[in-house]
Amino acid sequence: MSTLRLQLCPLAELGPESALDYEVLDDKRSVMRRARAVLAELPRLRRTELVIAAPDVLLIDAALPPLTGSRLRAALPALAEPHLLSDIEAAFVVAARPVGGARTTLAALDRALFERALTLLGRAKLDPVSATPEQLALPLTPGRWRVRLAAGYSCARTGLLTGITGSPAAQAEPPVELRLALEQAADRRLEAVEVEGACDTEAWNAALGLPVFTADASLRAEPVALELLQYELAPRLVSWSSWRVPAVLAALLALTWIVGLNIEAWLMLREEHALRAQMNAAVHDTLPSVGVVLDAPKQMQRALADLRVGAGTGEPREFLPLATSLARALPLEPDTVRSLEYRDQSLRIEFDPRALTAPKMREQIVEQAGAAGLDARLSENTLSVRPKGGGS
Repeated sequence: MSTLRLQLCPLAELGPESALDYEVLDDKRSVMRRARAVLAELPRLRRTELVIAAPDVLLIDAALPPLTGSRLRAALPALAEPHLLSDIEAAFVVAARPVGGARTTLAALDRALFERALTLLGRAKLDPVSATPEQLALPLTPGRWRVRLAAGYSCARTGLLTGITGSPAAQAEPPVELRLALEQAADRRLEAVEVEGACDTEAWNAALGLPVFTADASLRAEPVALELLQYELAPRLVSWSSWRVPAVLAALLALTWIVGLNIEAWLMLREEHALRAQMNAAVHDTLPSVGVVLDAPKQMQRALADLRVGAGTGEPREFLPLATSLARALPLEPDTVRSLEYRDQSLRIEFDPRALTAPKMREQIVEQAGAAGLDARLSENTLSVRPKGGGS
């Protein structure tokens, strides 16, 4: 995946017509192309990294308190305040990830200018995913410092998370800030100083007391050592450009699912129509007298029940078979039965109370009904019967 690495000019000077240096990196961060263009003419790649000009970023060595999350974020401005000349409320402060121990590097820059730069880039359809100080974007070589001479300022990388910003350097005279930094680092094992830009290496060598070499721009971009896009300025999690392909795939899957459901419903409807046509044909073949078939299963059940009743072999749960079975099982005297009621496939017979006064008459009625294949229950003067196995 190609990356656009954009070198910003000082933030106060940045505008839509500012000509900016940029690099196109491959997936191994090798530089494939270097050029210069205004915002509107920059290549639009899937990933954009910013290099913030050194004068806009103050690097501060600090010891972090044992805090995490929002508490650490709230403590960072207080740690940076002694090193700032401007109002702390106007500063945006972030911290690098500590590398062994509690000490790390803080980066402080003007919040308003940084937010304005991000707004300008957003209007130009550039959404950076990372930003790093220019000092820490210089190549890092063990035992050597890397110095860059830019228009109007100079900067140097002095360690993994350390760097300085200096005044413009004369060709024969190194920046005073570089001299002071070397004096403070006298105990370090420095072998040489590498300089990007035009300088008199012999004069610098004499002034600094170290070998000075002219270095060309590196053919490989350094990984981001200190991320400036943190907290509220962190890259947006949702970006249409990054979600475009998944969104299109999701839409295609949803469309396929809807089409599949409609096809399945159409096939099931065809099958239903075919089954109904077969059932209607079966009703017409079996019962030619039926003119219109509205509900084939119910009409067939009704016709079958009528045929069974006509043949005297109706369903055992129907009224006539129940009444016939009960009459055969209980040869009773006239005027013994007061009423008959058929409900829910059960026949209820109310007896004259005088018919049940004889000893063991009640038990005899239940036994005779059971012998006839009926499930009988006698409660006071009412007998309820239904075919055995028909449920209660």
